[in-house]
Amino acid sequence: MRLPLLALLAWSFTAYAQKPEIKRIDPQFWWHNLDSRDLQLCVYGLNVAQYEVKMATPGLQITEIQKLKNPNYLLVYINLENFHGNTFVLNFMFEGKTKLVNYELRTLQKLPHQMEASDFVYLVFPDRFSNGDPKNDVGKTMLENTLNRNAAGGRHGGDLQGVINHLNYFQDLGVTTLWLNPTLVNDQPAYSYHGYALTDHYLTDPRFGSNETYKKLGDELHKRGMKLMMDLVPNHIGSKHWMMLDMPDSNFVNQWPSFTRTNYRATTQFDPYASAYDKKRMVDGWFDNQMPDVNERNPWVATYLMQSYLWWINYAGVDAFRIDTYSYNDYAFMDQCLAYIQAEYPDFYSTGEIWEQGGVLNMAYFTEKNKYKNSPASSHLTSAKDFQMYWSVLDALNHKPEWDKGLAKIYFTLTHDGLYNNPNMNLTFLDNHDLNRFYTEINEDFSKWKIGMGILLTMRGIPSIYYGTEILTTNEMPRKNDGQIRLDFVGGWPGDTLSKFSVAGRTQQENEAFDFIKKFAKLRRDNEAFNTGKLMQYTPEGNTYVYFRYTATESFMIVINRGEKEEELNTERMYERLQNYTSGKDHVSEELITDLSKIKLAPNTIRIIELGK
Repeated sequence: MRLPLLALLAWSFTAYAQKPEIKRIDPQFWWHNLDSRDLQLCVYGLNVAQYEVKMATPGLQITEIQKLKNPNYLLVYINLENFHGNTFVLNFMFEGKTKLVNYELRTLQKLPHQMEASDFVYLVFPDRFSNGDPKNDVGKTMLENTLNRNAAGGRHGGDLQGVINHLNYFQDLGVTTLWLNPTLVNDQPAYSYHGYALTDHYLTDPRFGSNETYKKLGDELHKRGMKLMMDLVPNHIGSKHWMMLDMPDSNFVNQWPSFTRTNYRATTQFDPYASAYDKKRMVDGWFDNQMPDVNERNPWVATYLMQSYLWWINYAGVDAFRIDTYSYNDYAFMDQCLAYIQAEYPDFYSTGEIWEQGGVLNMAYFTEKNKYKNSPASSHLTSAKDFQMYWSVLDALNHKPEWDKGLAKIYFTLTHDGLYNNPNMNLTFLDNHDLNRFYTEINEDFSKWKIGMGILLTMRGIPSIYYGTEILTTNEMPRKNDGQIRLDFVGGWPGDTLSKFSVAGRTQQENEAFDFIKKFAKLRRDNEAFNTGKLMQYTPEGNTYVYFRYTATESFMIVINRGEKEEELNTERMYERLQNYTSGKDHVSEELITDLSKIKLAPNTIRIIELGK
């Protein structure tokens, strides 16, 4: 019987469509000398699940093959055991034909870099910092394929090469670590510039550069003794992620009967009275309708994520992670993930964004070896991004001192440091890509700016600043959109007539601000008192607050006057810290102090006094 032509064509198309095809394997290569010997390969392509897969390299074995509901995915698990070759071969067989796949294994030179309390972090918003390669400004095949520097939520053209071009600027300022907002591809139809809706875990956004450009940034930083902090986003992905466009399985992301947004309440994770519903909604609810919530309890998904993170550390020399929306993740997964990283790099630094009002417990609960009695058995998160200290400093600068307000906020925040294993490793800050500019928050009061920066650079924790803070960048108030806190860095674009990267391009006050940070970043780096040293604070009295940073061999006295009049500080109650010292040098004013019993304080100032004998 002869088939009608249309039926014959339909049959031929169906038969052809069923023939398996490999489009990608993640990760695209691995390393043979890692301590972990287990490797999960995610094979993707049309009907790849129809393949029979066998190992063709002696000494290796496939331990498991897992098929998902979608036949376009196949998971192949391999135990590398004692194998240390540079490649292995997999046979993919279908209907008597074999496709050979050579999988590359590289030799890893493990990196010695690790974060320390002496580090000074600079946050770069890549799209808004500097355009070093105008050729990559527009991705013609991407969903958002326009460039408009006048659009608050559009792409402006900043890129990785622009960051590389200004490494001298960072180093001159005293920066030791660069933290970049996410640079992985965000092929979303709108607002793709911010980077927090990634659409591929293994690909740098081509509008920022390439994987090779990102690796080049890491290499160039390491040549200078500097470090690279990667902004990690485990909790969610973009709605146009390649796996969302061809869903591997129904439980790849957390599903609800209808769109359900997270309740944004991290407190539900440790609230002894929290309902099961509130806990689930916090962790499984979607951050936004364009940001599906990844199901981290799914074992293969968890492994896929963890391997991608280790891949970037090994490939690009990433030295630390800032972890986005940390408290929205599944607690057990994040513990497993960071333990997996630390199995290869025991001292690898991570800091979690835990943006939650309510006190220090909200942050400490998620960090390693914390002292809260109801914490889970383990956590491998090094530190918290210190929102509690941020709010305290703003309160100290924007409110008159009272018993429980103003300067007292800093005092009370520090009294809860006992909940942390090591508060010296918290990442401290005064603004970032989600907050109003610091100079705007304090009503462009330069005296307050100096107090805030003085506190940041002498307080416990690892200080970080947001690009432009060093030149007094501001934003409109009230803020209408996030673009107002993500303005282009002046001088970062070809054709800019003014450059804030140079002394000549900055105003006198901007240079004074730049030099202030530069000076105290160096003071911090050169003196262990600010790094591994201890902190002692004295209860605020009136308009003044005093704390000390010290070791057995050096001591600094930080004194703040938030009053509008000159004060004379009587230091009699500080005998414990001053008994071995007779003089001091104020590094803010460069004044030499010969009498420590009474110290004069100008209105609205900070004194950073190095004590001498």
